[in-house]
Amino acid sequence: MKPMRHIRQWGTLGLALACLLMSAGCTTASGENIGADPAQSATVQSSQPREAAELDLTDATRITLSGESASIEGEGAQVEDGVVTITQGGVYALSGTLQGRVIVNAGDEEVTVALNGADIVCSYGSPLYIYSAGTATLHLMEGTQNSLTDGETYTFADSLSSQVDEEPNACLYSKDDLVIQGAGVLTVNANYNNGITSKDTLAIYDSLIAVTAVNHGVNGKDSNTIDSAVLSVTCGGDAIRATNDTDDTMGWISLSNAELTLEAGEDGIQGETWVTVSGGSYAITTGGGSGAALGTDASAKGIKAGTDLTLEGGSFSMNCCDDAFHANGSVTVAEGSYTVATGDDAFHADETLTVAGGTIAVNESYEGLEGADVVISDGTISIVSSDDGVNAAGGNDGSGMSGQGMPDAFGSGGGDYSITISGGTLSVLAGGDGLDSNGTIALSGGTVVVSSIGMADGALDYDGGCTITGGILFAASAGNMTQTPTGSNQNVLAVGFDQSLAADTYIQLTDGETEYVFRLTGTASSAVFSAPELTAGQVWTVSYGGDYSGSSENGLCTGGSYTGGTQLAQITLEEGVSTYGQTGGMGGGMGRGGGGGMAADGAAPPDGATPADGSVPQRGGGPGGDPARAPEGSGADTQAQ
Repeated sequence: MKPMRHIRQWGTLGLALACLLMSAGCTTASGENIGADPAQSATVQSSQPREAAELDLTDATRITLSGESASIEGEGAQVEDGVVTITQGGVYALSGTLQGRVIVNAGDEEVTVALNGADIVCSYGSPLYIYSAGTATLHLMEGTQNSLTDGETYTFADSLSSQVDEEPNACLYSKDDLVIQGAGVLTVNANYNNGITSKDTLAIYDSLIAVTAVNHGVNGKDSNTIDSAVLSVTCGGDAIRATNDTDDTMGWISLSNAELTLEAGEDGIQGETWVTVSGGSYAITTGGGSGAALGTDASAKGIKAGTDLTLEGGSFSMNCCDDAFHANGSVTVAEGSYTVATGDDAFHADETLTVAGGTIAVNESYEGLEGADVVISDGTISIVSSDDGVNAAGGNDGSGMSGQGMPDAFGSGGGDYSITISGGTLSVLAGGDGLDSNGTIALSGGTVVVSSIGMADGALDYDGGCTITGGILFAASAGNMTQTPTGSNQNVLAVGFDQSLAADTYIQLTDGETEYVFRLTGTASSAVFSAPELTAGQVWTVSYGGDYSGSSENGLCTGGSYTGGTQLAQITLEEGVSTYGQTGGMGGGMGRGGGGGMAADGAAPPDGATPADGSVPQRGGGPGGDPARAPEGSGADTQAQ
């Protein structure tokens, strides 16, 4: 008769111990942070951690390991030449130290191997090899320390091993479904190849597991489920994998309420089909981190899904050589906190990238958010990127890898791309374009603060149109290639500063009753502003410099007072786009013009406007009477090619 399993709650003390044991090797993202600490500000919504399983060993067969032999009390197991073989179903409790191996060969019967303070070292093969069983369960008894260690070479000399098929090739290897559970600790030292492998499904619950592997860490071919476990993996290949690529219902990964610390030479988490994460804590370093060089045809992504990636919650600290979050299908961010440093994209979807909640701080990236379609409906997002902050396009992913890595063609190729923002807060500091769509940009809600510091780039760049029907937009550009929205129901004000303003300069826009103040996160010579309060016929005053007494997080100033600025212009708004000064060199309502404005004394007004003193200064005069010059080499007066 099989013993009954009982349930108990793994309390706070156990979790604290787990954090202490697994803390070594944790790596947090680096780089400039223009956002808040998401771990402190996000509300993570996820299911509760499961209760850890207990195991009653009253009727178990007890196997006491000793050197190259073992003593057995009970039925279903035998020992010969340092090999313990389990031949029938049941529960087997192992304790002691063995120089040899344990093999399960029980046909289709259910087998539970309970490690109760067991250390198994095998120099020639897999220390724990589950050759056949209905479902094999490895139970780590509460309060025990256990270990499996293999050698650098396998002989494949026994009849149950195959050198041709390279089976087994992991320190813990199962050819059938494998469940690992219990509140004990397991250390896996894989010196030959992989750490833990199941050729069918793999599920890890409750346990504290540390894996060091020459190649891959934890592999479940058909599926890989990790729930309420603490897992540390250091490996040369992928840390967590599901690899079935012949059945689209297999090859998936489900992570919930887990605490993972992964340091992988290649991908951190790689599912052949879908990957879902719900709750927990994930510190993932891949390929040596964001500043490392990626080898040719290599992949070192943080979390990669062959179809869809769904992030339902959790706390993520990502330091990745390649994309941090990647899907060959769609990526959905529902909730959670994300701190990201990456050598390529922070979030990439070949199809649709959706952000519906959470707090995202991308401190270092080539591009921040990328997909054929990028949809933002909620959340707090801050992005620092060396190229585009948000990019809707198709082509080859891996563009940030300087021709290295493993490129991935994405998008429909038909040019039907879009950035759609209906809510949330988005701030971008981009070395390239701020928002770049090879199709359309649509803003209907939320707050968007964008800074582009590339001299041949702009805060807004689109091919198919940009419309604003709601929300707040402040898009500042250092260069002169930005575009203004067209066909918007909400009025737009485009302002040229007639000089290059430094980062951290404050910009105030007010009609005397409503005030908006922004802090430039990068240098800027122009800005595009839109808000629901912009009404045709109103006079808005634009000032720069000065100081602000409140918060200026991510460039949006709140809770304080603006003082001491220099007035640039007073502009009477028109329907649609009102323009003052030199605001860019591309199409979409750019350049001088717009009428209805009054410049500050000595400044150049837009065409048809009259300065405060009634005179008409020479075209090109800047604030304070100095000539206004575009940044050197920017081509301010030329049309984009």
